[in-house]
Amino acid sequence: MISKVNSFSLFKDIASVFVTKIFVLFVGLISAVLLARALGAEGRGIFAAVLIYPNLLIAVTEGGMRQSAVLFLGQNKAPDSYIIGSLVSYMIVAGVGGYLLVYWLMLSVGELHFSTSMMAVAAAILPVTLATNALKGIFLGKEKIKDFNKVTWIQKIFYVVGISAFYFLDALTVLTAVLVTFLAAGFNLIQAIFYLRKKNLFSFELDSKTFFNMFKIGIVYAIALFFIQANYKIDILILSWLSTSEEVGNYAVAVQIGELLWQLPAAVLVVLMSKTANSKGNEIVNTLCKTTRITLLITFLSSLLLLFAAYFLITPVFGESFYNSYPILLSLTIGLILAAVFKSVNSYFAGRGNPYFTIKLMGTAVAINIGLNYWLIPLYGGVGAGIASSVSYTFSALGVTLALIAKEKVNLSDLLIMKVDDVKPLYRKVTKRIRIARK
Repeated sequence: MISKVNSFSLFKDIASVFVTKIFVLFVGLISAVLLARALGAEGRGIFAAVLIYPNLLIAVTEGGMRQSAVLFLGQNKAPDSYIIGSLVSYMIVAGVGGYLLVYWLMLSVGELHFSTSMMAVAAAILPVTLATNALKGIFLGKEKIKDFNKVTWIQKIFYVVGISAFYFLDALTVLTAVLVTFLAAGFNLIQAIFYLRKKNLFSFELDSKTFFNMFKIGIVYAIALFFIQANYKIDILILSWLSTSEEVGNYAVAVQIGELLWQLPAAVLVVLMSKTANSKGNEIVNTLCKTTRITLLITFLSSLLLLFAAYFLITPVFGESFYNSYPILLSLTIGLILAAVFKSVNSYFAGRGNPYFTIKLMGTAVAINIGLNYWLIPLYGGVGAGIASSVSYTFSALGVTLALIAKEKVNLSDLLIMKVDDVKPLYRKVTKRIRIARK
């Protein structure tokens, strides 16, 4: 069993990443409101559609090298300089190839009316983001959670400042919004390099054996990650083919609001994968179960609060053209809640260097999602896409839960039902601090 000290350290890291992600998302919501008001539902839909290509293909071109770096650094499978050298070499080659692939795909989709400059800038987002994601793997592999957080939140401030500047200059268009996205991504890359050099973690040399070993497991991670990302983003792509730009815009806003519910599960995924890669045996399982059940309860309660607030705020905040975002958000809610279970438990399989199960599970989930999208979008538009997502995430949460139960012989209640002992350490710590403050 994992020690109390390590458990406290893990929850402290999760809390720090969670706070960072919540801050990042609220900052992002400011830019979302400005984008919605400046572009309207149609322009917001075009913006979401043009970014879906680099965002979706990052998982493929990344080649799973970030996850490989976490695994190799955490388990000391090779010298650090060899691992980092493999990362740098790969991201240069993959970045060039990824740029050309994204540009070609957008060029081939003529009905969306992307301009040449818009496609060129949007495609450039991929190699820059790819490089940053790869370097973030070094932070996680070395358990440098604070530095990981810094690289995340400062970029978002840069982004919202850029969006705000164009908005108040009355120059916020789809093209300028894409340009700000690219500049923020570039700033993020410079940040990551700066912090790595500051921590003396950016020394690298190329070793072909290490590169091959990382790539071999990385490509499996990449396929798994692609299916996870596809399950989340395929709706917008299919919606852009089968519906209107206005409906895509409404769906994009609903998803952005719903992402508030994913910040705790996302923090759990980041930290637990890092901790699992650095742990031995099954010492992390008890903490994984505890973290999952706490995460599920908090996500459920947060969803009730979010739906209540969104009912009154979506139209006044985003504008009348986004009135249909609320029913779409309702259709997404069950999936957003159960995705918390999937994200938490899947971190165990990812940290153990075993993404093969995720490929099978999420490949099936994506197939279900695509089939339901083609059936439901013509009938119900964005709400149909939301229902498809909820069904696929329910399937993936059920699958990953049953897999953990079978592998580690844990009880279903240990994963899903909150226990009194879960809150005792926090209660003791809070009461102790209150007593100290009173003195």
